[in-house]
Amino acid sequence: MNPTKNSVHGSVRVAGVLAAVATAGTLTTALAADAEAANYRDGTYSATGNYTRPGGPDKINVTVTLKKNIVRSVRVTPGSSHPVASRFQRLAAGSIASQVVGKNIDSVNVGKTAGSSLTPKGFNNAISKIKSQARR
Repeated sequence: MNPTKNSVHGSVRVAGVLAAVATAGTLTTALAADAEAANYRDGTYSATGNYTRPGGPDKINVTVTLKKNIVRSVRVTPGSSHPVASRFQRLAAGSIASQVVGKNIDSVNVGKTAGSSLTPKGFNNAISKIKSQARR
């Protein structure tokens, strides 16, 4: 057995172990930084979003569950007493979840969806209120 060859392999093994430890340390540090970077408290929050339709002011109710800034679930309930607005709110509510669940709440901004261009304004208004409630 050649001692030089053995010590080279030994050095490679030690370097590999040190690299693994460094990588694990970096990952742990990254995870800790990610947890500290969470600007919002975990939990379930509700708000009423306000917006204006051609017939006047209206509202929509939004409940969001957050975990580490990520929207884990969302429930949108019509808040309008106007039949047409209520119909558009129900249509929008059915498609909003697929647009926001799994996203960082700071990136949530719903545009026209399911034929409704005004309901998302109310939804986004409610998200702003929820962010204020949940902020650390």
